[in-house]
Amino acid sequence: MDESFHNWVRHSDEDDWKFWESWLSDHPDKMQEVNQAKRIVKTISFKDKSFSKDEINAIWQKIKSETKETDARTVRFNPWRYLRIAAVIVPFVIASVLFLFFREIPVTNESVTQVEIVKQNPKGEKRTVFFSDGSKVILNAESKISYLKPFSINERVIRLEGEAFFEVTPDRNRPFVVKSGSLETRVLGTSFNVKAYPNDKRIEVAVKTGSVSVESLRQNPAKKHDELIVLSPREMASYSLETNRTTITEYDPLKVLAWSEGILYFDDATIEEFVTAVERWYGVEIIVDRDKPIVKGITGTFKDESLDQILEGTKGTSEFEYEFISAGKVLIK
Repeated sequence: MDESFHNWVRHSDEDDWKFWESWLSDHPDKMQEVNQAKRIVKTISFKDKSFSKDEINAIWQKIKSETKETDARTVRFNPWRYLRIAAVIVPFVIASVLFLFFREIPVTNESVTQVEIVKQNPKGEKRTVFFSDGSKVILNAESKISYLKPFSINERVIRLEGEAFFEVTPDRNRPFVVKSGSLETRVLGTSFNVKAYPNDKRIEVAVKTGSVSVESLRQNPAKKHDELIVLSPREMASYSLETNRTTITEYDPLKVLAWSEGILYFDDATIEEFVTAVERWYGVEIIVDRDKPIVKGITGTFKDESLDQILEGTKGTSEFEYEFISAGKVLIK
């Protein structure tokens, strides 16, 4: 009785087709049940049994003629005539009632066992994860997502620690929810970035396409949720973990989203921001040992370049030197 399943069987909706094909590949043990359900869907159909205009006119003419010929004083009761009418009407009434009854029954599948899936990246590693509904996430280094597979019939929930860029397949019946610390981001179908590293003082949600709703949750569970914020493309919500306040600003897509396209981007970054990004990107440890602080900001755009090339490209303008102490360890001096 699931509408999405019907659409898949009849090839009438591309999104439903993608979902069920993916679901079936994840549940090959359900092949026999699915084939049986498909046969039932193809067998049961509601055909148009209504009368044509000519048939209606002919029936009315017959009724009028029989009415004129019948004398009210000599009306004869003919039970067979009414039985014939009942034989035609009753099946339609029963079919209609059954159709409406089953149509209102909520679809549940208690036999489906959900399994928690965890995807975690160490420093220096990124990956793309595809979901059964066609959505995908690009997971940044030192980041983790967890979710139940398959998704529930009501919503698609992802828990995030770190940073990830989401491209969500639209599904008006199952919102896509990203829970990241004190923020909950809810969408129907769009692309957006969430940055929520455990040690950061802020959680950021930036929208690339579509729109998303962001709800900041108070630290005290006894209190109600904060206001619901709706973000449009090029808008970013920045939630402060120190003040529990959310600010809305426009953002530079290159600065916020470049990482998801394999680009390491710096725009007047401090040495602390530079070290954190490079350590995360290349999976190394950087030690800063200088008598004088590095005052000049670090600027540069790097794509598919080695760590040595990054350091060579930034040391001149920021006035520092570096050396590789050992495997995976760099000294900035």
